[in-house]
Amino acid sequence: MGYIVTSDAGRERYSWRDTVRNLNDTYESIFPEEAAAAAAAQSEKVADDSKDASDKLAAELADLKESGGDDAADFARAERFKHVNLDLKACVFIRMKWEATQKISPSELVRRMLTNTRDTGEPVSRHTLRIVPVEKVSYAAVEDVVKAAKPLIDEAFPADCEKGKEKTFAVVFNSRANSSLRRSELVPALAALVPEPHKVELGKPDIVVLVEACKGVATVALVKDYYGLLKYNQRLLSMNEEERQAERARCNPSGGTDDTKDTKKEVEEKEEKEEKKEEAK
Repeated sequence: MGYIVTSDAGRERYSWRDTVRNLNDTYESIFPEEAAAAAAAQSEKVADDSKDASDKLAAELADLKESGGDDAADFARAERFKHVNLDLKACVFIRMKWEATQKISPSELVRRMLTNTRDTGEPVSRHTLRIVPVEKVSYAAVEDVVKAAKPLIDEAFPADCEKGKEKTFAVVFNSRANSSLRRSELVPALAALVPEPHKVELGKPDIVVLVEACKGVATVALVKDYYGLLKYNQRLLSMNEEERQAERARCNPSGGTDDTKDTKKEVEEKEEKEEKKEEAK
């Protein structure tokens, strides 16, 4: 579990450092007891004044060997989120420690962080673009993605839910450096996993089944407020509306529509174009 983070090309290192720091800050604001525990562990590592010089030196050497020179608090933060090189331009992966995922899911943690960015302008990163949560990983094949997504969908969309608690959903598929997964096959297969009485809503769904294909791997996550948080684009969320329009114009100089919302017509057009491309192969 973790996050796919996209960034400005050539600024991946700065992006993942900022993102790790921001995720840690958000995590510790939700679970302040962990920050306090790390600080307590640090104080215990301070050598006692009554020790003689040789004992102090031995203790310091042991600490350096164990933690690589970091104090306990910094070491705990470094272990919680770790950078993984994907060998892709402008894209990295940040792994979330398993123990941390048992307290809060990657999707919920980043949703809270980005909601705070939208509401207050903090936290921000100069070079980070999108932060995509990852809850399941599979091979980039339809049957494998469906198998990985099923337990998440079963939990989020119970077939026996009470009346009035039905949810709306949409399936969003993005791909980079991958040609094996086809949108026209994957989207219907995932949508078929969601039982009645839950309904498709492409405009503003309660939950988005988000699939990202990267080389031979696919990731799955169920995310809330996907369009309200501008497709989890941290840079856009930190801007005002005028700055967003300028940023969109810079990234899309040929013009086009607002990329923060997929209407039903736009989704259908995308799928139709995808199918034509596949038929032409």
